[in-house]
Amino acid sequence: MNKILEVNNLSKDYNDATGFNVHLLEDISLEVTENSITTILAPAGAGKTSLLKILSGIESLTSGQIKINSANQRVVYIPSKPSSFPWYSVKQNISLVNRDDEKIKSIVEFVGLEGYEDHFPDNNSVGFRFRISLARALAVEPGIIILDEPFSKEIKPVTLQRLYELLLALKSKLGITFLLGTSNLSEAILLSDEIYIMQKEPGKIIDSVQISFDNERNVELMRSEKFIDYRNKIEELLKNQKEQSLSNITI
Repeated sequence: MNKILEVNNLSKDYNDATGFNVHLLEDISLEVTENSITTILAPAGAGKTSLLKILSGIESLTSGQIKINSANQRVVYIPSKPSSFPWYSVKQNISLVNRDDEKIKSIVEFVGLEGYEDHFPDNNSVGFRFRISLARALAVEPGIIILDEPFSKEIKPVTLQRLYELLLALKSKLGITFLLGTSNLSEAILLSDEIYIMQKEPGKIIDSVQISFDNERNVELMRSEKFIDYRNKIEELLKNQKEQSLSNITI
């Protein structure tokens, strides 16, 4: 499979409010395969959000190399709090980036917003607003969609399951490539083709794990022996690191 994104020896330094130099990210190297879900599993404070913003072009790096091996260079970043314009309807939010009515119609149907085209996001759930952000990202026809902690704890379990299924369907049926940042281990195993494990102070990749299942991915898979084996393997990797660095990983 084509490596759509390659990151080599990426580092990030910055000066804080007191002028102290902070070494945030150190020698980050990773690859994202086309038509996959690649996950960065990291504790709070590891610099995961800064890394994802650098990869999406929002923030600058200090050193290293980022290479996109695709004719489609568009990278869309969706922050942890889904962003949409509350004074615009669902359809209007999407039409800000693509005015093709047929395209909008097909996207709305795929992300589960059919019948809600004239609804406004401000009065709806986090899951609803996430679908709008995802629809707007798809309307740009991106090469990669970067998701930073997209699944809030506020989202109800039933809704969360449907959003997992939506992400997996976008990958399998539309060939969308995702780079996901999360601190939730079970979520990472369920969704990912590969997981990069990141520690903090400074933030760096300490290991990676390829994930593969024979059966269709759904929440029932979490009870399977293979899922539990993956979880045990990654938990062991986490235990071998400094407790301080990985204490905020959600098992």
